[in-house]
Amino acid sequence: MSGRNGFRVAGGIALVLFHAGAAPEPAHASAPTPVSLAQPTQDSIAVSFYETPIRDVLFAFAEFSGRSIVAGARVDGLLSAEIRGQPWDVALRALVEAYGLVVREQEDGIIRVEDAGQLFENEAVVPVATRTFQVSYVEAAELEVLAAALLTERGRTSVGIATNTLVVTDIPRVLETVAQMVGELDVRVRQVDIAAKIIFINRTGLEGFGITYDLKDTRGNQLNLLTPGVADTDGDGVLTLPEEQVPRGTDVVALGGNSIAALGNAADRIVGPTLSVLTSLVLGRGTLVGFIDALDAIELTDVEAQPSVRVMDNRTARILVGEETPVRVIDAGAQLQGAAGEGAPGGLPVATVDYMETGVILEVSPRITDSGDILLDLSAERSSADLAPSDVGLTFRRQKAESQVLLKDGETVVIGGLTVTEAGEVRSGIPLLMDLPLVGRLFATGRKSSVQRDLLIMVTPTIVPGASP
Repeated sequence: MSGRNGFRVAGGIALVLFHAGAAPEPAHASAPTPVSLAQPTQDSIAVSFYETPIRDVLFAFAEFSGRSIVAGARVDGLLSAEIRGQPWDVALRALVEAYGLVVREQEDGIIRVEDAGQLFENEAVVPVATRTFQVSYVEAAELEVLAAALLTERGRTSVGIATNTLVVTDIPRVLETVAQMVGELDVRVRQVDIAAKIIFINRTGLEGFGITYDLKDTRGNQLNLLTPGVADTDGDGVLTLPEEQVPRGTDVVALGGNSIAALGNAADRIVGPTLSVLTSLVLGRGTLVGFIDALDAIELTDVEAQPSVRVMDNRTARILVGEETPVRVIDAGAQLQGAAGEGAPGGLPVATVDYMETGVILEVSPRITDSGDILLDLSAERSSADLAPSDVGLTFRRQKAESQVLLKDGETVVIGGLTVTEAGEVRSGIPLLMDLPLVGRLFATGRKSSVQRDLLIMVTPTIVPGASP
């Protein structure tokens, strides 16, 4: 060796220069404080090796750092490398890994360099041990999946559901790795309050106007759909009431002479009119009865739900305010097993019942970022079930919004704003007459309807104070 700042090794020359940090103490001094190889020290090294035995290289690093470095039985061969101005532990790790070696630091501070193949062979005969990990804040089953990826071929895991405990059996190195993983993941997580407001407004407007006619011949033909009629049942030529009154809906047909009866818009009256006017006009033997029906109605339905839920960070919360609607499902292809065996002709179809959730449904998954913002995955739905117009069963009406948004703590966002407007108009009446200018409305019935549905969903997440780890 030629001085503290440089030395010569067999098979090549190594020049070591000190940069930052104090020089290490001689070997006979007190044992140095163990330094983790994961954290580079302040001592920098510049070194050059050419076909130098690896054990001599390790001796040079031990001399420079003042640390104890032990080489394994299979650590052998020549090494060539040049390193300039790097921390000694970083340089050491880079050198040994480049030649297929593994460097480990023991709890007592000794650094061991071993052949990777030998290391695995040694672990194959190391006795296994069992260690339990009490999990407090997460599900042990979740950690079991992560721990399974760290096990050797002889390792195994199990979960104590009642105590939420993770049990791992493997070599000590794996147990230490699992312990470090559990310590990093099993921490108290923050919580978020989710306040949602779901507003559904349904506005329905109806307008209707119609004139209905019934022309009667008191001594002849009568249709009597709108009002009762009369008939000379005894043939004395005198109409006697109420004995000779004909109920509404009973037609009277006179065959003894000229007679006319007529109906106008009788089968198309306004349903539930808010105004009805009855008129009658006597024209000789005939009577003209008229009904004027008018309707103007507005229906307003306001459904407002304000569900709120508290959920842990990176967890999913779900709230349902509603009901489960049974839906009967008939499988015509499935047949009951008969006397001739399964699927025999004449078998009956199988009917099952499924349940569909309806009402206000909110699902939310918050994630708190490092900056204190909240990344929110949520789904909000309002649904209802109505009878279908045919015999198919039920019709499900759904208003649903799904979104992912980034919010500040306490900020409100509108994730669903939807307005649907439906307008319809129906006009029917007496042919030709209903199309006349100005007076055409006297011979027609008209209906107008408009339906407007508004859906508004607002969500406000708030981080619960004092829920930090």
